[in-house]
Amino acid sequence: MRRLQLGLIVGLFGVVMLTGCTSVKPDAAPPPVAQAEVEQVGATAVKYRGPDLELALSYRFADINLGMDWLLVDTAVTGSKRVSVEIKREKISLRTPDGEIVPLPSQEELADSFSSIRAANHRANVAAEPLRYWGGRRECKLNFLVEPGSDIVMRSIWVNDERWCVGRLYFPIMKGVQPGRYELRIDLPESKVRVPFVLGARK
Repeated sequence: MRRLQLGLIVGLFGVVMLTGCTSVKPDAAPPPVAQAEVEQVGATAVKYRGPDLELALSYRFADINLGMDWLLVDTAVTGSKRVSVEIKREKISLRTPDGEIVPLPSQEELADSFSSIRAANHRANVAAEPLRYWGGRRECKLNFLVEPGSDIVMRSIWVNDERWCVGRLYFPIMKGVQPGRYELRIDLPESKVRVPFVLGARK
């Protein structure tokens, strides 16, 4: 009788273990990560498409004004999805050809130097190329930096696939704007935006 009881206990234990084992499933494979793409859409314009943002950048003025102490680029940005994403001004920077990372300056820094680039800023307005790649979406201003006294400065903006913002970014370049490969950088909570462009490549 004792042997029979032990046999039943062992048999039941084995069934429980077998049932437990068959219910265990391997972890599902993580979803594939969306890859970013950068496309040259003009002689001096590139378009970036990533998992969270789409961005268009024109560097026409910078390309024909090498040597300046400030690099000016016109930028338009929109969301890749319906869920809004926040872009913070302190998360924007520029990588120069020598590897230096230049953060977006404060409005105060720009205001202190604006008298020296006011004429250049006006020429940049004349030379600006259209960045309207998202017809039908609501337009807003990318007001991280503005001509002093002209508008309100924003610390962050929100975009999604129904809203796009456009404006100009200014970066101080201590050694002057040199030819070579630059990279606009925006760090987001879920991804990092990297948009390369080359100055001085045109003959």
